[in-house]
Amino acid sequence: MRSALRVLLAVAVVLSAAAYAEKRPHEGKVTRIDPVAKVIQVQSEKGDTVDLNISETTKMKDNLTLEEIQVGDKVHFDFVDKEGSKWLTELKRTSRAKS
Repeated sequence: MRSALRVLLAVAVVLSAAAYAEKRPHEGKVTRIDPVAKVIQVQSEKGDTVDLNISETTKMKDNLTLEEIQVGDKVHFDFVDKEGSKWLTELKRTSRAKS
Protein backbone atom coordinates (compact mmCIF):
# COMPACT_ATOMS: atom_id res chain seq x y z
CA MET A 1 0.00 0.00 0.00
CA ARG A 2 2.76 2.45 0.88
CA SER A 3 4.72 1.71 -2.30
CA ALA A 4 1.61 2.36 -4.41
CA LEU A 5 1.12 5.65 -2.61
CA ARG A 6 4.75 6.61 -3.24
CA VAL A 7 4.40 5.80 -6.93
CA LEU A 8 1.25 7.91 -7.19
CA LEU A 9 2.94 10.77 -5.37
CA ALA A 10 5.96 10.58 -7.69
CA VAL A 11 3.71 10.62 -10.75
CA ALA A 12 1.83 13.63 -9.38
CA VAL A 13 5.09 15.51 -8.81
CA VAL A 14 6.31 14.79 -12.34
CA LEU A 15 2.99 15.87 -13.88
CA SER A 16 2.95 19.05 -11.79
CA ALA A 17 6.48 19.92 -12.89
CA ALA A 18 5.57 19.37 -16.54
CA ALA A 19 2.48 21.56 -16.20
CA TYR A 20 4.52 24.30 -14.52
CA ALA A 21 7.12 24.19 -17.32
CA GLU A 22 4.37 24.78 -19.89
CA LYS A 23 3.02 27.76 -17.92
CA ARG A 24 6.34 29.48 -17.24
CA PRO A 25 6.97 32.77 -19.00
CA HIS A 26 8.53 32.68 -22.43
CA GLU A 27 11.16 35.30 -23.11
CA GLY A 28 13.69 35.99 -25.81
CA LYS A 29 15.13 38.33 -28.42
CA VAL A 30 13.40 39.11 -31.71
CA THR A 31 15.60 37.85 -34.57
CA ARG A 32 13.27 38.25 -37.56
CA ILE A 33 10.04 40.07 -38.39
CA ASP A 34 7.72 39.42 -41.34
CA PRO A 35 5.03 42.14 -41.15
CA VAL A 36 3.17 40.83 -44.22
CA ALA A 37 2.77 37.30 -42.82
CA LYS A 38 2.46 38.72 -39.28
CA VAL A 39 5.16 36.43 -37.92
CA ILE A 40 8.04 37.18 -35.59
CA GLN A 41 10.92 34.87 -34.78
CA VAL A 42 12.23 34.87 -31.21
CA GLN A 43 15.44 33.30 -29.93
CA SER A 44 15.56 32.14 -26.32
CA GLU A 45 18.55 32.45 -24.02
CA LYS A 46 19.26 28.78 -24.72
CA GLY A 47 19.53 29.53 -28.45
CA ASP A 48 16.25 27.88 -29.51
CA THR A 49 14.23 29.84 -32.06
CA VAL A 50 10.48 29.86 -32.45
CA ASP A 51 8.25 31.40 -35.13
CA LEU A 52 5.23 33.10 -33.58
CA ASN A 53 2.14 34.05 -35.57
CA ILE A 54 0.27 37.21 -34.65
CA SER A 55 -3.50 37.42 -35.03
CA GLU A 56 -6.19 39.98 -34.30
CA THR A 57 -6.72 38.31 -30.91
CA THR A 58 -3.08 38.76 -29.81
CA LYS A 59 -2.90 41.04 -26.77
CA MET A 60 -0.18 43.59 -27.38
CA LYS A 61 0.81 45.00 -23.99
CA ASP A 62 1.57 48.69 -23.37
CA ASN A 63 -0.10 49.69 -26.69
CA LEU A 64 2.67 47.95 -28.63
CA THR A 65 2.11 47.47 -32.37
CA LEU A 66 3.77 45.08 -34.81
CA GLU A 67 5.28 48.07 -36.62
CA GLU A 68 7.08 49.16 -33.42
CA ILE A 69 8.81 45.83 -32.84
CA GLN A 70 12.40 45.75 -34.03
CA VAL A 71 14.98 43.01 -34.47
CA GLY A 72 16.95 42.88 -31.24
CA ASP A 73 14.04 43.82 -28.97
CA LYS A 74 13.62 41.56 -25.96
CA VAL A 75 10.09 40.32 -25.45
CA HIS A 76 7.97 38.30 -23.07
CA PHE A 77 5.26 36.23 -24.71
CA ASP A 78 2.66 33.54 -24.25
CA PHE A 79 1.39 31.32 -27.05
CA VAL A 80 -0.79 28.35 -27.91
CA ASP A 81 -0.12 25.55 -30.37
CA LYS A 82 -2.79 25.23 -33.05
CA GLU A 83 -2.48 22.83 -35.96
CA GLY A 84 1.31 22.74 -35.72
CA SER A 85 1.77 26.53 -35.54
CA LYS A 86 2.45 28.72 -32.54
CA TRP A 87 0.02 31.62 -32.13
CA LEU A 88 0.79 34.52 -29.82
CA THR A 89 -1.80 35.16 -27.16
CA GLU A 90 0.19 37.96 -25.49
CA LEU A 91 3.29 39.99 -26.37
CA LYS A 92 5.16 42.54 -24.27
CA ARG A 93 8.44 44.26 -25.11
CA THR A 94 10.71 44.13 -22.06
CA SER A 95 13.56 46.13 -23.59
CA ARG A 96 14.34 47.86 -26.86
CA ALA A 97 17.12 46.85 -29.23
CA LYS A 98 20.38 48.66 -28.71
CA SER A 99 21.01 51.20 -31.44
